[in-house]
Amino acid sequence: MMTIKVNNETQDISKNTTLQELVDFLKVKTNGIAIAINSNVVKRTDWSSKTLQQEDVVLIIKSTQGG
Repeated sequence: MMTIKVNNETQDISKNTTLQELVDFLKVKTNGIAIAINSNVVKRTDWSSKTLQQEDVVLIIKSTQGG
């Protein structure tokens, strides 16, 4: 197991967990979101190949509508 932060909340995940697996585990709706790891935005096409590391800081940003 390893520890990461997701939107300032600590999460324990298995080693070799990909970003896509994290999104699935957290049941995040993927429409209109962007994800950054350690302040670097990760393209959606790279989610399944991006492996998370111990103490990574993940930020999931959801777009909102308004005016």
